[in-house]
Amino acid sequence: MKTCVVCETKFDSISWKCPLCGYAPELISGFLSFVPELAKGSEGFNTNFLANLYNIEPHNFWFRSRNHLIIWALQNYFPEAKNLYEIGVGTGFVLSGIESAFPHLQLYGSDIYIERLTYAANRFKKAKLFQMDARNIPFESEFDVIGAFDVLEHIEEDELVLSQMHQALKKREGLF
Repeated sequence: MKTCVVCETKFDSISWKCPLCGYAPELISGFLSFVPELAKGSEGFNTNFLANLYNIEPHNFWFRSRNHLIIWALQNYFPEAKNLYEIGVGTGFVLSGIESAFPHLQLYGSDIYIERLTYAANRFKKAKLFQMDARNIPFESEFDVIGAFDVLEHIEEDELVLSQMHQALKKREGLF
């Protein structure tokens, strides 16, 4: 179920246009944007590192090992999952690993910065990506599994984000 980020109306529709207030997210660089004022970055966000990170991840032991652990956890704890949503998709390395291991999963990913989504979109074929703030997730009871890898420690309101993630889960038990 979708949740309007302006008036908080819950609705089930193919369109993102809110049936109550008429709000619809902007399209920026081909991605739905729920907080366009945050989409371009901030003082602490250096886009120069993205290209390096994008190239390093497939060869780095930390990133490869983390993907193996995430895939293992999905296989062992969420074998019946039909969809997965990653918050803070970054350059898309985790989601691309999940896509390779679980081609049947419907995949979704978001990031607060559009430039990260542009990098991520190059890594996989079928994931649906959008720009949003994890403190205001526009879904309720929508996903079987939600992951936020190397994200929460960067958000001061981490308890709010966890609450939003919990709200977006179908069964309220697939967070990791």
